[in-house]
Amino acid sequence: MKKLIVIDGNNILYRAYFALPSMMTKSGVPTGAIYGFLSTLFKLVQEKPDYLLVAFDMHGPTFRHAQYDAYKAGRAATPDDLRAQVPLMKKLLGEMGIAVCECPRFEADDILGTFARIANEGGVDALLVTGDRDALQLIGPNTHVLMPKKTNETVEYDEALLMEQYGLTPARMPDLKGLMGDSSDNLPGIPGVGEKTARKLLDKYGTLENVLAHAGEEKGALQKKLLDGAESARMSYRMGIIDTHAPVQFGLEECAFEPARMAGGAPMMQELELRSLLSRLPKGEDVAPGAPLEGNKITHIRVDDAGKLAALAQSLSGARRLALHIEDTLSLSTDGATQYDVVLGATLLDAGLDENQVYTALRGALENEAIEKLVFDAKRFRHILARFGVKLAGVTFDAMLTDYLLHAIHPADTLKTLATERLGFSESGAAALLRLADSMLPELAEKGLTWLYKEVELPLEHVLFDMERIGFALDADVLKEMSAAFKARIDAIAEQIFSLAGERFNILSTKQLRTILFDKLQLPPWKKTKSGYSTDAETLETLADKHEIVPLIIEYRTLSKLCSTFLDGLVAVIRPESGRVHTRFNQNVTATGRISSTEPNLQNIPVRTELGREIRKAFVASKGNLLVDADYSQIELRLLAHMSGDEGMIRAFCEGDDIHRRTASEVFGVPFEAVTGMQRSAAKAVNFGIVYGISDFGLARNLGITRKEAARYIDLYLTRYPGIRRYMLESVEAGKRDGYVKTLMGRRRELPELQSSNYNTRSFGERVAMNMPIQGAAADIIKLAMVRVHQRLTCEGLRAKLILQIHDELIIDAPKDEAEHVAALLTECMQNVIQLSVPLRADVKIGRSWFETK
Repeated sequence: MKKLIVIDGNNILYRAYFALPSMMTKSGVPTGAIYGFLSTLFKLVQEKPDYLLVAFDMHGPTFRHAQYDAYKAGRAATPDDLRAQVPLMKKLLGEMGIAVCECPRFEADDILGTFARIANEGGVDALLVTGDRDALQLIGPNTHVLMPKKTNETVEYDEALLMEQYGLTPARMPDLKGLMGDSSDNLPGIPGVGEKTARKLLDKYGTLENVLAHAGEEKGALQKKLLDGAESARMSYRMGIIDTHAPVQFGLEECAFEPARMAGGAPMMQELELRSLLSRLPKGEDVAPGAPLEGNKITHIRVDDAGKLAALAQSLSGARRLALHIEDTLSLSTDGATQYDVVLGATLLDAGLDENQVYTALRGALENEAIEKLVFDAKRFRHILARFGVKLAGVTFDAMLTDYLLHAIHPADTLKTLATERLGFSESGAAALLRLADSMLPELAEKGLTWLYKEVELPLEHVLFDMERIGFALDADVLKEMSAAFKARIDAIAEQIFSLAGERFNILSTKQLRTILFDKLQLPPWKKTKSGYSTDAETLETLADKHEIVPLIIEYRTLSKLCSTFLDGLVAVIRPESGRVHTRFNQNVTATGRISSTEPNLQNIPVRTELGREIRKAFVASKGNLLVDADYSQIELRLLAHMSGDEGMIRAFCEGDDIHRRTASEVFGVPFEAVTGMQRSAAKAVNFGIVYGISDFGLARNLGITRKEAARYIDLYLTRYPGIRRYMLESVEAGKRDGYVKTLMGRRRELPELQSSNYNTRSFGERVAMNMPIQGAAADIIKLAMVRVHQRLTCEGLRAKLILQIHDELIIDAPKDEAEHVAALLTECMQNVIQLSVPLRADVKIGRSWFETK
């Protein structure tokens, strides 16, 4: 049986807008709701509908307003940055060949109902996609309603599920609305009658009219409510009935869905910078994402036997440039017009070859430094080659890193996405890399990013590869001993919690914990979420002094997370052959330029608690070695002093003062020696907070003071350090004027947020304008230091290896006889990597374990 899918466009866009973080293009066009809508759409087309339609409300009054002029009165206005996305969404759907329907004086619900009726009359099943419960009345044998519930979760309602969850047939859903009303539509129903009571009444009497007819049989207050609210209920009932005969302007055949036509939306998706979604367009020869540009024809030559492989290897020996890419196929190109494809896997084996033979044959070209290599994600390619003992030399163009520097907030995750966006064709192989290099490298130069690319990002890729290969030694016995101790403590805490609660329950269950804290123990709830009162960490901290159970719950959660994530979790990822953990360093993820770590995330090892620090005892040097650890001291504050040019802060750093005590002395007007611990803590919070654009609200929460007092602290600080106030104002002005801000080394971060009509988004953009140049500069400095340290270790022939970068810290695994020399080398490289108006300081320590170096 054929299927029609009808989507409530306004409802799904609205839900996507509030479910996802703000997104926008470099020019400030909001796209978050469109992104969420498309994510839903791509899931739905996997159902392979025969017909597809998106219904939208039209601006202006409907026939319901004519019957009840307060209909939907008081509903909050649509946010400007959501309103702006509606016409864009309609246009994009048109480009994708998807029918869009609007109907004057009727709502999207009525369009859903009308097309469901038309479809059923034509023997077609209908699936209605909406978060509006009114649509449940449309359910029938051949009509279901798909409702989003939570992120990535949906529920498909049929008659059986509706009865199971509501105890009602579809026809009775308007009766339910008539009794309980609907605040979102400003329908009063019967005041004082909620869903629970309404369902009981319908279960008892069947219909709204029967409920009203038997109102006199109810008792007390309910009887009076039913008698007084009868007409209000009838009006609400009428307003809630969906009109299934809306005067739509076209029929079912105009909604015929052709997946191939969705590719027509690729250019607009590229324009809206929705890169990650391009690859989700339906695949097939007729659905290439974007029309090929003239001259993009590529000749493919299949290499599938030993003779062709040998000929290819010979032809590459004299190449000047060689582009390489590997997915299911290893592709190579020297001119961008011809691409050699080596099909790996079973096909290769059928030809009597294996991957080892392929890479061995190509070793000469791959390891030839004189041949410039063009790749996407060189580090990944190095790991592949390393399995066969082959090295990659001469990399001059890494499209992934180049794109990251050009588009830090929306970097492409695949070569196919990048080629589609910049070249307009779907080829994702080596030939595309040559064409990308010709357009992207000049753009790097135009934007002043060439030095950062050549001196920092490109050589850093090789450094990170070596670090991933080497790994960090872990003492599994230490982890297991700690795990056993933690679990014993967790069990003991659990028993204390159960005793105080008077019952056993799942402490990690938000729902069960909510019941214990707020229903049974009657603790005051602090904030509410969609699912009920919050039990998050912030809430528990505010309740810590209200009942002795709360600190125990906080400790239980902390220990449970440490145990599962960092103790048991780390044991699970130790490689048996090396006894080491090999994290993956991500070079193109954060918009500030910071390196991130995954699988496992070693940058997330907790440091603020004693228990967290204990975990570092398991991170040890190799046998016979010591760890040399260097940590930049207050690098972001030093950068703030340099970049702001504030004389007072520069002088404090140059004189080697305790910067937080000096700040407290200056701000609070007391002698340096007389600064109290509380004043120093306040100054420290403001110092670090300024770097991250802290507000009076955030500072008040951090220090446990009033917002008024926090605002006074910030004002005193900026008055005493006028250079910092000036820097903050000028950074925001530069962001608005140029559309981006940049670091000392030229790294850029586009600021479309400053163009947003949403106040919160603009405020976020202003904070980014102030703090990104500082955070980004710190990232650039640590990266350049890594490159310099790696070069020195290699040039001096030392056996010591750089094994970890975490925030502002570098760790080297060094033989004992090299440790002192490596410590001096590390200090020199880190402190002299860049010349500022204040000295950079690196604190270096040596120890057998990471714990000992801290």
